[in-house]
Amino acid sequence: MGRLEAELTRADYESLATLRYTLRKFLDFSTSAAQEAGLPPQQHQALLAIKGLPVGETMTVGMLAEKLLIAPHTATELATRLVKAGYVLRTTD
Repeated sequence: MGRLEAELTRADYESLATLRYTLRKFLDFSTSAAQEAGLPPQQHQALLAIKGLPVGETMTVGMLAEKLLIAPHTATELATRLVKAGYVLRTTD
């Protein structure tokens, strides 16, 4: 048994299980909402990340990769698809 397992109580496990269940419900809702809007879920998540930036900040491909927990080359491809679909404008820094 690992050190972390020994430190968690029954209440901790119940809280973690509830959190995971709530996250799964939210992700299912989010995926369904994106699909109903005609967007692939990853594009929807990208648009949310972009729209959720604080005022005055500009999204970069690197930031997008970090926010979505994807590889930079995947974020580049995603940004390209968003530009082609007319959802975002891409500028050179």
